[in-house]
Amino acid sequence: MASAVDLASRLLDRAVAHGQAVVRCDASTPSDDVREHVRALARAQGLRVRTGMLDDVLVVARADADLWNDDTPTMRAKLTAPAVVGEIA
Repeated sequence: MASAVDLASRLLDRAVAHGQAVVRCDASTPSDDVREHVRALARAQGLRVRTGMLDDVLVVARADADLWNDDTPTMRAKLTAPAVVGEIA
């Protein structure tokens, strides 16, 4: 697994490009640290993001992402993480 800072940076980059980013976590994933780093990186760039955990999936979403206006099936599809731990979508 990548370092918390590296993973946070990659998640934020994907969220900036696509509106949201997800990654499946396991016990070795420092998810609280990753979320903290995502928020700090976003703040430094003047971006508003939300982070959260959906079961074992860490979610990063821009506050202005289309995701917030999508219907439930579309939102679920966008927040579906790959089965492999650490793979970002």
